[in-house]
Amino acid sequence: MRRGLISWSRDEVPPSVLEGRLARLQEKMRDAELGVVLIYTSFARPSAVAWLTHFVPYWNEALLVVLPTGAPVLLAAFSKRVHDWIRSVSHLGEVRSAPDLGRAAAVLLEERPPAPSRIGVLELDALPWPVAEPIMKSEYGRAVVDATGLFASIRQPADEAEILLARRAATIAVQAFKAIPTGAKRASELLSTLELSARLDGAEEVLPRLAPDLRADATLRRLEGDALLGERYAVELSVAYKATWVRVARSFCNGAEPQSWRRAAEWFSRAGGSLNEANIASGLAAAGGAPPGRLVAWTVETCLGSPPLSVVACDQTPPRPVLPAGSLATLSLRLGLDDGPWLGSGPLILGTRGQGARCLI
Repeated sequence: MRRGLISWSRDEVPPSVLEGRLARLQEKMRDAELGVVLIYTSFARPSAVAWLTHFVPYWNEALLVVLPTGAPVLLAAFSKRVHDWIRSVSHLGEVRSAPDLGRAAAVLLEERPPAPSRIGVLELDALPWPVAEPIMKSEYGRAVVDATGLFASIRQPADEAEILLARRAATIAVQAFKAIPTGAKRASELLSTLELSARLDGAEEVLPRLAPDLRADATLRRLEGDALLGERYAVELSVAYKATWVRVARSFCNGAEPQSWRRAAEWFSRAGGSLNEANIASGLAAAGGAPPGRLVAWTVETCLGSPPLSVVACDQTPPRPVLPAGSLATLSLRLGLDDGPWLGSGPLILGTRGQGARCLI
């Protein structure tokens, strides 16, 4: 269950921004001759529906029904008593209570003729079967097609409203790092401080991962229980603010920061700032030049659908289609220095061909 405050600031996310995003999708739908697009949302997969409507489920699930014209309809497996809250935090047309999302979608299509010849579903393979089954077994089952590529084609680049939200989320993470007490000894002390700072600063969600002793293991992980902090450790915060997610990671040292870490941070900034739509597929070393030490691992993530962040380029797999300039992305990397590992992560706006990226922190 999401624990942070979910609200809609119309100054930060004007209705016109959401309407513009919806219009882009509806134009693509008409070009592809899709009579409707269905987008599933849940606590774990909130981002596509949130990007279009600002609705973020704090628990449970819902299905957004987008027609080629007009406002979208939300089929919500929530109690009717929260419908007023849903309307207050999102930009929607009708909100319907729908304990059975798939059956409710089929009923809605029956109410709004003509019957669509093609029904697009975002991330069709990941649609939960209890939701998919009533649709696939209805008269509309043969019309269902996957709309993942269509949605991804309009999801990036980011608009200015999303960039400002990402910058705010990154600032929340940086301020939380600054609140870490000097000489912290235990993970619980560290994580409680980070959580308190981020929540009070307006974060909707905070997901921390920790490598409590870099000399022993540089793997970031969610902790179950407590752990002692080593002399050197690393923390990653994934922060959501107004439905926009960023990931920020920092390496920490109890004592004077090693000179090697300063060189690592400088290279990280230089490598991130060098990324653009042309070189992202060729690898981070090509974009940023030779790193200090060894480049052990790197990833570039962005939002293209329902997951808040998806890997689009990394050191281990072939790159996915190149992102357009202006895309909101997150660069994460691990360096193997002579005196041990160093980890860093932060959001950026991908540059145009021949120009570098704009780092948000």
